[in-house]
Amino acid sequence: MKIAISVSGGYVSGPGEGDEVWIVDVHGSSYDIVERFENPAKYATRARGIYMLRSAMERGANAVILSEIGPPGFRWAVQEGISVFIFNGKVEDAIKAFINGELSKAVGPTHDEHHGHHMHWHWHRHEEGLGNYDFLKPFVFQGMVIADLGCGPGYYCKFFREYASKLYCVDIDSEALDIVRRELGGYGNVIVLNEDITRTTIPNSSVDLAFMSNVFHDIDDKELIVKEVGRILKPGGKLLIIEFKKDVLFGPPFKLSPEEVEEYFTREGFVKEQFLEVSPYHYMLVFKKAP
Repeated sequence: MKIAISVSGGYVSGPGEGDEVWIVDVHGSSYDIVERFENPAKYATRARGIYMLRSAMERGANAVILSEIGPPGFRWAVQEGISVFIFNGKVEDAIKAFINGELSKAVGPTHDEHHGHHMHWHWHRHEEGLGNYDFLKPFVFQGMVIADLGCGPGYYCKFFREYASKLYCVDIDSEALDIVRRELGGYGNVIVLNEDITRTTIPNSSVDLAFMSNVFHDIDDKELIVKEVGRILKPGGKLLIIEFKKDVLFGPPFKLSPEEVEEYFTREGFVKEQFLEVSPYHYMLVFKKAP
């Protein structure tokens, strides 16, 4: 039996996020890695995971092991008769678990169409060195309009609220926003939006500062969120975007270099103003929308 695995740095990854695809021939209690090739999803702009799945099927694989899968990829796999197994960890451990019958078939996608945030990364912030707000203070001033896109349970909203005349806390996860409402709902300057961050109801050219932390890497259609940030920012408005460094072993399986993030935004006319290392594990880029 042939299985395909999406791989990044030796760890199982999502179909649209892995650097490589491994084709593994499983026979009894042993296996052979028969092929390793660059994930074609890296060059797709939409529905990236389907490109990985199609490449696996073309090589005779009828099962895949992934760390996660969204609705489009899962629907495509079911339609084509490909079994999906979910595993988080090292590739070798995933193969052994498959051989030992310890993996169950996924019965649905692991997340919504677009992640508004990633709960499995958000709660690590204190342990990972982002436990204070000092690095943000040079970029805020009293009375500004701020949008925290993919805010999760509102860790940064608590800080931004003290400065903003209006603060949009936006996320697709209603349970996370329940926490925001509980903790910040009594403040008149806080507006909670349970929306996809690529299509918000924030008015055009109304925001002084947009912010994303550990979110951008996981947006399927990155061009959409870039355009949305450009739509809501005022001319001269700024974007702060935090991402994991590529050489960090934990965190999301798919990580973006500063240069990769910069390319998405500069193509749409944003100007990169600063690069900062904000923790041993994270960097932050500061962009300005052209006046």
